[in-house]
This record gives sequence, structure tokens and C-alpha cells, in this order.
Amino acid sequence: MSNYDGSCKLSVWLCQIAKHIWYQWLEKHSRFKQVEFSEDMRGADSPERSTLLRMEKTDLYKAIYEEMSIVILHEIPPEDKNIDFLKRLKEKIIHKNIMVTVLTCTIILCSFIIFAKHYELPLPFDTNRMFVELRPHVVTTNKDGRIVWKSFDPSNDGDDGQNDSGDVINVIEMHYRGISRISESSSGRNINRNGENVRVVYYGYAKTLWTSLFFDSDLADYSESGSSTGSIIYGDNYQSYDYKPQMIEIYYLPIRNLYKLDDLTDEEFDGLKEKSTLVWSGVN
Repeated sequence: MSNYDGSCKLSVWLCQIAKHIWYQWLEKHSRFKQVEFSEDMRGADSPERSTLLRMEKTDLYKAIYEEMSIVILHEIPPEDKNIDFLKRLKEKIIHKNIMVTVLTCTIILCSFIIFAKHYELPLPFDTNRMFVELRPHVVTTNKDGRIVWKSFDPSNDGDDGQNDSGDVINVIEMHYRGISRISESSSGRNINRNGENVRVVYYGYAKTLWTSLFFDSDLADYSESGSSTGSIIYGDNYQSYDYKPQMIEIYYLPIRNLYKLDDLTDEEFDGLKEKSTLVWSGVN
């Protein structure tokens, strides 16, 4: 449409083209034999006359359409003649939807992996894999003069720089076995219960969601085992000069983040034993 100069409305310009096409059509058809109407066909509203007029109009419209198509076709640049706009638009939308879907799935997958590797699931208590034992330890003094509770080993000849006092005590150790890739959390404090000082200890093991889904200890070639003791169990008495036996209660509590129990009152802390499993109790 490069011939359109904008001096008039586009509709007027198109009508001018249609008028010229109509004149050309009349000139082409002026050579045709005129139809003589009989007396029966002269009526303005006769079916024959109406049919002939519709045929002439149809031919005229067809001619205008063909001429307009030729004019517009010549106005389109050659490189754009084969462009299918709707097809390209559909392909673009499909490509965009595929990219959005892939990106969304990637984000969801990465988020799940991060969540699964950090979110921990508490393990229920298992008497075959979780237990408390008393292990003999020798009270020694290291080269810095500090009291150390050393695991009793009759084969040790004392060449490690430590001096045995000869006192042997049974130290409480919390054990686990046959479990892989676990974490331990615990919390303990002294509770005044009816005038008696009781050391209450809660502990628990947990696995990440990722480990629970993809690493089954029962199917693994190697399962871990371990033990722990220390100030969580004994408080200030652990490896102390003033160590005195006291009442100790150890409970297994299957919840996450046991360190948050430190914010509880003594009454609330002691009340958690109702939701826990008593693993060991006694004076030690």
C-alpha cells in the first residue's frame, strides 16, 4: 500500500479503487450480447429479472475482489508473502509455555532437594538400636592438672601423660547402632522435684528427609554406631573434682530441635517426661 499518500481516508481511497475496477468491468462486459426481456420478464419484481440482477452483481463482486487481491498482493514486499503470522504466533506461544514449564519444574525440583536435605524427621525409639549403658572409666589427671574420665583399658601402661588415681566409676553412655546418617540432639537440667535434686535428660535422633527417602540403614552395607556422654547427662558434675552421685533420669523424646527446651520453665521441662520414653534412671 505504498501508493496511499494519506490525502484522504483509507476507506475513500479503497472506494476509488473499487469504482475504477467497476468501470473496467463494465468495459469488458459491454461486448456481451444484451439480454432482451420478454413481456413476461419486464416486471420489476419478476423472478427472472431478480435472478439476472443477482448474477450480474455476483460477477461484479467477484471482479472487484480479484482486482483488489492483485493490487494488495503487489503492495506486499516479496520477502513477506510467505509469512504465516498465526502459525508463527502459535509456535512462539508454545515455545514460551515450554520454557515456563521447564523453568517451573526446575525451581520446584531444586527447592525440594534443598528442603529434603535440611528438614529432619525424628526417629521413633527402638530398643534394639538405642540404649544406655554404664561403662567403667578411670579417674585420671592429665598433664594440665585437669580431671579426666578415661575409658578403662587394662592394657594401657600409663605412658600417655596421665596419672591414674585408681578410682573407677561407671559412666553413663547413650548408644545407637545399626543406623546411618543420623543427628543427635539433647537437653538436660537439674529439677527440684519434691525437695529432691533430679537430673532430667532428654535426647533424640533424627534423619533428614533426603536420607530417609534414599538411604535405608537396613539395606546399607555399612551402618554406623556411636555413643555420647558428657555435661548433658552430668551437668556441672562432669569430670569435676566435686563429683557426687546424683539421681539421673534419661528419656528419649522424638522431636526436632531439643535445644529449644532450654526456654521452658522447670515445670514445663519436667512435664515432658509424660510424652517421652524412659530409657534409664538411677543414681550415678
